[in-house]
Amino acid sequence: MNINLKYPEHVFRAVHVIALFCVILGSVFLFPWQSQARSFQEIISSCELRVCFAPIHPSVVNAEPMDCREDCRFSGPAFDAVQAFAAFLGQDMHIKGVRVDWEEQFFDENGRIVRDAEYTPSLLASGRCDIYPNNLTREEWRLTKMDIPTLFTNRFIVLINIDKAKEFLCPSDMGGRIAAVEKDTAFHSWLQQENDATYAANPVDIRLMPTDEVLRGLDAGLFDFTVIDADAAFWIIRQQYPALHMVFPVGPMTEVGWGLRQEDTELLEAVRLFFSQQRNDHASPLNEIWKRHYGMSLNQFIGLLSSIPE
Repeated sequence: MNINLKYPEHVFRAVHVIALFCVILGSVFLFPWQSQARSFQEIISSCELRVCFAPIHPSVVNAEPMDCREDCRFSGPAFDAVQAFAAFLGQDMHIKGVRVDWEEQFFDENGRIVRDAEYTPSLLASGRCDIYPNNLTREEWRLTKMDIPTLFTNRFIVLINIDKAKEFLCPSDMGGRIAAVEKDTAFHSWLQQENDATYAANPVDIRLMPTDEVLRGLDAGLFDFTVIDADAAFWIIRQQYPALHMVFPVGPMTEVGWGLRQEDTELLEAVRLFFSQQRNDHASPLNEIWKRHYGMSLNQFIGLLSSIPE
C-alpha cells in the first residue's frame, strides 16, 4: 500500500533548514579545526595547543611511523621545545600534534604555494594548527603569509662529502657543481638567487628531493654539495653522517623561528616572551634541550655563529 502524505511547502522548507543546521553543527563538533582559527584565550581555555610538525629531518623533528598523520609519536628538538612552551602556557596545557609535509605549511586554500600572493596558509587559517615550530627561516615571501618570531640567528653552511674537501675551498667553487636541496626551503631560494647573479655564467645544477635523500646521496658521493642550516649541520655530523664535512658558511645571517598567524597577536606575544626568557636563562629548558641534541646550548650556538664574519 502506498501512502502519499502531503505537507505544506513551508513545512518542507523548515525541515530542510533544520537538516542543514544539523549537518553544520555536526561538522563543527566532529571537525572543529575545519571552521576557523582560535583566539589565544580559546587556546588557553581548551588547554590544547595544536601544533603542525614538518619532519623535514630528525635534527628538527621526527615522526613515527613514517606514514602517520594524526596518531604520530614525535621526538626531536622542535617537539621538546614545544613541550617546554606548553608548560610555559600552563601546567594543564597539552599538545595535539599533526604531521604535515614541509610544503604544506605554505599551501593556500587550493593546496598551492603562491609566493607573490598575500594569504594565511590553510592549516593556520582553518585552526588545524596554532603553531609551526619547524625552524622556519624568515624569508620575505613567507612573511606575506605568516609571522615568524625569531628564536635564534643562523647561517647557511655548505656540506660536502669529506672526499671532496680539496675541491671546495671557497664559495666560487660551487659554480657548475651539482647541489641537492629540499624544494621550497630557504636553501632552495638562496641557490636560485645565486644562480641569477653570482653563478649566472656557470650555474649550480640544483636537484630537488627530500632532505633524507639529499644526505644519503651526499654521503654516497652522488652530489657535490648541499646547503643547510648550521644547527642541522652540527646535528648531522654528530649523530648521523660523520663522513660529511662543513666547509664554509654562505649568505648573510638568517633569523629562524616558529610560524604563526599574523592576527594571533596574543599568542605571538607569548611566544616572543617565552623565547626571550629561555635565551636569558643559561639553565633554561631550551638551553638544556639544545645541549642534549646538538652538544651545545642555544646560547653557545648563537655566540659561536656571531663570531663568524659574514
